[in-house]
Amino acid sequence: MTEALVVDSLHVSYITQSGLVPALRNVSLSIASNEILGLVGESGSGKSTMAQAVMRLLKPDVATVDGRILVDGQDLYQLTPEELRLTRWRKIAMVFQSSMNALNPVLSIQEHFADTMEAHIPGITRDEILKRTADLLEQVRLDPAVARSYAHELSGGMRQRVVIALSLALDPSVLIMDEPTTALDVVVQRSILDEIAALQKQRQLAVLFISHDFNLVSGLANRIAVMYAGEIMEITDRGMALEDAREHHPYTQGLMRAAPRLVGTKVSIEGIPGEPPDMTQLGPGCPFFDRCPERLPMCRTTPLPSKSGRVYIRCHAMPDPVVEKVKRP
Repeated sequence: MTEALVVDSLHVSYITQSGLVPALRNVSLSIASNEILGLVGESGSGKSTMAQAVMRLLKPDVATVDGRILVDGQDLYQLTPEELRLTRWRKIAMVFQSSMNALNPVLSIQEHFADTMEAHIPGITRDEILKRTADLLEQVRLDPAVARSYAHELSGGMRQRVVIALSLALDPSVLIMDEPTTALDVVVQRSILDEIAALQKQRQLAVLFISHDFNLVSGLANRIAVMYAGEIMEITDRGMALEDAREHHPYTQGLMRAAPRLVGTKVSIEGIPGEPPDMTQLGPGCPFFDRCPERLPMCRTTPLPSKSGRVYIRCHAMPDPVVEKVKRP
């Protein structure tokens, strides 16, 4: 299986007046070609930092970054600024959080596509740009006439589709999507997700899909990575995520219970007690210790086991049923 994106031992700390504040700690994961990996966790868990670090968008005066980001085997952090500019959108692209507001209000949709293509495809003609733009808009189920419109003339769902089409303008092999449906109503959200799934299969994309909504991700992704306090606590297959919650990390169980579900005529939601830890006061043990109903004394002082692979659980208080389940025929 070809790995389109590899994140290897990624550490990110933000630079503040009082010193470095960790945001990501020893994060490793990989995404194969033609695979969607969902990344879930509470606000502040490090999901958006992860996306920005993978895209190499964190400036040196804002954060320190250690580790490797490989896209099709090429380390993004070893590229010169010009090499990086040419690599973005050609090999790896991103749909940003609140990306509906990313469109320039004084440029037509056509001009957005033209600017992107002219910056990365030397010698491309106006006719080629028009044809490519129309094809991309049709792929996200928009009328090519939308190209003549401005952002304020489009609905939220249409703008989101435009941004997704724009991210695919140069046929990248890896696509990062950071909460791409957050501001949309549930009907439009479902439609957008269906389009993402169809485009991913059609183009054989490797997609990192970031969300706080466990149910949404479990319905889309092939695998799900669960992040807490800047660490990956579990990676599970989609099918396992839809089964018995007790087979998962205690934090994953909490996210699953926190997802709204119908009970009779009522909607049941069960939150996770407590608050995420202060990232400047992290101890050597599990960061979920204070909130964990399964905690053991060793969990406070013993570092979490380092694990790798396509599925795993990092927890002292339980066996690794996901790994055992994968091993069984």
